[in-house]
Amino acid sequence: MMNIDSGSNSESDSKNKVTREDLLDQLEVMKSSVIDDNAGIFGPDSMFWQVGKYTTSFLGAGRAVLLQLAHPWIANAIKQHSRTIDDPMSRFRGTFTNVFTMVYGNVDQVINSSLGLHNLHASIIGEIEEDSGVFNKGSTYNANGIDAMIWVHATLWETAVKMYELVVGPLTKAEKEQYYSETKMFAYLFGIPESRLPKNWDDFIDYNEAMWESDKLHVGEAAKEIAWFIFHMNPLLRPVLAPFEVVTAQMMPSRLREQFDMPGDTAVNRAIYNTCIGTLQKTYPLMPRRLQYFPAYIEAHRRLNGLHDPDWLTAAMNKAMLGTSRLVSA
Repeated sequence: MMNIDSGSNSESDSKNKVTREDLLDQLEVMKSSVIDDNAGIFGPDSMFWQVGKYTTSFLGAGRAVLLQLAHPWIANAIKQHSRTIDDPMSRFRGTFTNVFTMVYGNVDQVINSSLGLHNLHASIIGEIEEDSGVFNKGSTYNANGIDAMIWVHATLWETAVKMYELVVGPLTKAEKEQYYSETKMFAYLFGIPESRLPKNWDDFIDYNEAMWESDKLHVGEAAKEIAWFIFHMNPLLRPVLAPFEVVTAQMMPSRLREQFDMPGDTAVNRAIYNTCIGTLQKTYPLMPRRLQYFPAYIEAHRRLNGLHDPDWLTAAMNKAMLGTSRLVSA
């Protein structure tokens, strides 16, 4: 099992920071495992594509973001360097443009996205604004810190599996092991060495659960400010955001839900959660596949079939979601 206390206030030490040279070394390791450059680092037979293609992942977006914000490095970095509150759509598009490119792009697209994101992260440094768990006020953070990056990855992939099983269907232990093994390839794109990652699915889950109770996660004012904005950004959206907040709260670890001052685990809120999830479970299989699958996944399949442009519907959905009609075409 991974030692979650490896970082502490020493996360700024050089051994916990990925340099460009570290990243280039890891990209060489990653490239040596790729069978088909055009398919990218995962490809259509991967569990990563199978789990990640479903739009149900967005149901867990609030949970993943709040778990990330509970890490003081991440909350302070977003508050001090991000346009999340001033321009949430740009933040959303920037994040998912990189994620979808890394998952569904060909090898050249993947590497270019990896290098670009590393360069962006290299400029994101700063200081913690208040004492937060194990992190002292004034201690420094950097966006290429290994421990914090591992936590961001963990929130994404643990939540993705949770949402898949909640709405689409159960995964076998072997499928989860394969999925987790594939997540290590994604970690390479950030320069994270395999030696720093949990060894298998069970260790990965143990790591997540231990972090939920660890003093490396502490919800400070920066995290609360961003979280409040997510669920209250526009009064016109409250009919949607209010139940989304309840559903998200019900899926959060209780300690962090309380620290975020989210709706509590009451009979009323459990009923709202059960109604929302039950309705989605019944209606989701009836939706057209174009609504069930992310457009980047559809576009990637067209590339593999020798088609060099997205069809009009995929292009329109890409444009609406990401601000660009082409993402992973070649």
